[in-house]
Amino acid sequence: MFETKKIDTFFTGDKNLLEEEEKIYISRRTKVVRFFKLFMPCLTALLLGVGVILFDFETNEDNSFTLANEERGYFEKFRMKNTVFELSEKNNKFSVIKATEVEEKEAGSKIYNLTHPDSQTLDNGKVITLRAERGVYNQNTQDLDLYTDVVGNYDKQIEIKTESATYNFETEKGSGNEKVVGLGETRAFEADRFAFDNKNGVIELWGNVYLKGDDIELKSPHKAILYAHENKMITSQGTVYKAKDIIKGDELTAFFKDTKQFEIEKAYSKGHTEIYTAGKSIFADRGEYIKEEGMARLFDNVKIVDSSGYTATGNNGIYDLNKRVFTLIGYVTITDKSGYTATAKSGVYDMEKKTITLRDDVQIVKNKSTVTAPKAVYFQTKDEFHFYDKVKVEQEGYEATAKSGVYFVKKNVAELNDDVIITKNGNKVRGDKAISDFVTSKSRLVPTKKGGRVFGKLFESTFKKKSGGK
Repeated sequence: MFETKKIDTFFTGDKNLLEEEEKIYISRRTKVVRFFKLFMPCLTALLLGVGVILFDFETNEDNSFTLANEERGYFEKFRMKNTVFELSEKNNKFSVIKATEVEEKEAGSKIYNLTHPDSQTLDNGKVITLRAERGVYNQNTQDLDLYTDVVGNYDKQIEIKTESATYNFETEKGSGNEKVVGLGETRAFEADRFAFDNKNGVIELWGNVYLKGDDIELKSPHKAILYAHENKMITSQGTVYKAKDIIKGDELTAFFKDTKQFEIEKAYSKGHTEIYTAGKSIFADRGEYIKEEGMARLFDNVKIVDSSGYTATGNNGIYDLNKRVFTLIGYVTITDKSGYTATAKSGVYDMEKKTITLRDDVQIVKNKSTVTAPKAVYFQTKDEFHFYDKVKVEQEGYEATAKSGVYFVKKNVAELNDDVIITKNGNKVRGDKAISDFVTSKSRLVPTKKGGRVFGKLFESTFKKKSGGK
C-alpha cells in the first residue's frame, strides 16, 4: 500500500530514485501528446469524408456545395489594389499600366477591369501617357480600353481629351469614336472621331476637323490625315486660314517644317481650288504654294472675281504673297459689269497698288468700239484704262490712232493724246487730242488747253456724196 522506498528516499534524500520516477512520467505524457497529434487529423479527415458523402446524396443545383464553388471562383479571381503592369516592347519602348484597383473579369481570363487606369509609354525618350476613370486591359491581346474622362499627353507638348479610346500595345494603334480635343501651347485640334498608328506616325481625324497652329487654321467637314514621320498632312475638302487669306481645295496636301507647330513649308491643291484675299476670289483646277519662294501657283482655268464687279480669267496664274501681285499667264480676259471686255496674252494684278497691267495684243471692246494697244494699265481706284505705245480706236466708219490714251469706264469715252489721227472714208484729220465716244461710236478732235492746230487731208469725192454732187 505504501511505497517504502519513496518514504525512505524522502527522509534520506536519495535523489536518484526521484529522478527515475520523473523520467517515467515525462515519457508517458509525450506518448499521449503524440497520439493526439496523429489522431486529430485522422478524425478531421474522417468527419469531412462523412460530410461529403452525406451531401453528395443531394443532386439539387442550389445546394450548398454549388454555392461554395461560386464563392471559390470569386476568390480565385486576380484582385489587387495599386497594381502595376509592365510591358517591354520592341524598338526601345517600355510601357507601364497602373490602376488603383484591378479585378479579373473571370478567373484565369487575364482580362482585368481597371479603376483609374494610368498608362505610360517611353518612346525613344518621349513620354506618352493615357489615363481615365475606368478601363479594361486584355493581357492576351494587349488591348487597353479606356472610358470616361480619357486624357492623353504626348511628351508634355499636347494634351488630348475624349470620352473613350482604345490602344493596343502590340500594334501601337489606337482609336476613338467620340469627339476628341487636343490642346498645346501653340496648337490645337478637334474632330468627331480619330485613329492613330504610333509605329508609323499616322493620325487620322474624321468629321468636323479643326487644326490650329501659330498663324494658321485648318477646317474640314470630312477628314484630315497627318503623317508625322513625313511632316505631311492630307485634307479632304479642306479650308486653310492664314492671316487674311483663305485657301480651299478638294484635296489639300501640306508639308510642315515641324508638325508640332503646323508651320507650312509647301502645299499642293488637287481638284477645285479657291483663294480668297483682299476682296478677291481666285479659282483654279489645281495649285501649289512654296513658302521659301513666297509664291502660290495656280493651273488651268484660273479665274479672279473682284468685289468691285470685274472678272479676270487666264490659263495659269502666279500669286506673289510678299508683293501681293497676281500674274495671269496665257489668254487673259477681263470682263466688267459695265459691259466692256479686255483681252491680252498676259496680265499682272498688283493688289497693293490696285492696278492691272495688260501686255501683248491688248484689246478692249465696248458696244461697237474697240481699243487696241501693246500695253494697258487699269487703275481700279479711278476705274480707268491707260494705253501706251500706239493706241488705236475703231468705231463705225472711224479709226483713231495716237501715242497714248485713256479709257474712262464710267464716262464711256476714250481720250487720245499726242499725234492723234482720225480717219473716216479715206479722210484724215490730225491733232493733239481726240475724244472717242463709246455710246455714239464717233470720234472727234478737240482743242487742248495750250491751243494747237488741227489739220487734215480731205477727198473731194466724199463731200460730193454728201451734197448730192452739187
